[in-house]
Amino acid sequence: MAVALTRPMPSGLLTDTLRPITVGMPQLALHGLSEIWLLKDCGHRHWLMLAELFGQPLPDFRDGEGTTLYATFTGLSLTGARLDRVAEHDQLDIAGRIVRISRTQYLSTQTVHANGAPVGTVTLQSIFLKRAVAGDNHSVLRAVPHPAPLFVPGSPDGLPFASLCQGFRRDNWEAHRDFRRERRHPDGEIVVDPCPAADFNGAGFLYFASFPAILDRADWALERSAGADWVTTDREIFYYGNINPGDRLIVRRCGARDGADRRTRWVDILRESDGKRIADAFWTKAKGARRSAG
Repeated sequence: MAVALTRPMPSGLLTDTLRPITVGMPQLALHGLSEIWLLKDCGHRHWLMLAELFGQPLPDFRDGEGTTLYATFTGLSLTGARLDRVAEHDQLDIAGRIVRISRTQYLSTQTVHANGAPVGTVTLQSIFLKRAVAGDNHSVLRAVPHPAPLFVPGSPDGLPFASLCQGFRRDNWEAHRDFRRERRHPDGEIVVDPCPAADFNGAGFLYFASFPAILDRADWALERSAGADWVTTDREIFYYGNINPGDRLIVRRCGARDGADRRTRWVDILRESDGKRIADAFWTKAKGARRSAG
């Protein structure tokens, strides 16, 4: 896939332009565009834009001592999704921009169109981490790549989402999507055993795009009676930690709102080995309708 990227601007802003994708089975799920495929693709584009922002032909981030660094997502937002409007042979366009929003944080916004119509926006926030202990994903530390691109404080791009991510990482928030932090009273939970061969990435971490799949498996197990015709319209995940291969997760339903054709959930994820909460997630799903290729 060809990627044409502009050169970095003084503010640390970068945009990308990509060729259309002809949608086929790799991009599709039961009811339209696969959310998991989309997040993986946008995560890869974020990675490539970061490399270009740093003036690298290929992503290879290191600190001042030469230690390998990993771009790790701390926040994910999918908004305005109309995934069920995408079908086989549609032309998919994804255009994004990335900006350095603080000394250590980078945020990309990627808009998705199918046959010219908007079908969703993906926002990703990342930091750089390194392992304090080789092979141990519980021991990650924040790090700064060397050299880093210029940062001009006060960039407006993505600051509301960045503030939201910071509030959740510090557990300093009051209400979100009409759910209140003080009312975190789990009323259902399930243990999920991530598969090393399927859920971890090449860097050895539980992949950020595996979290929505894990959440959907848990939702299916907890509320199978809801049926299989629900399609994500909005999703937010705030990431606080990771696991090692072999660790299991506890997925807890912390809040629920139901309508005739819409379901909204607040869910958190705990690491079973020590009980540490490693993510909070919010999502809304609506009744989907299959559409044949046109």
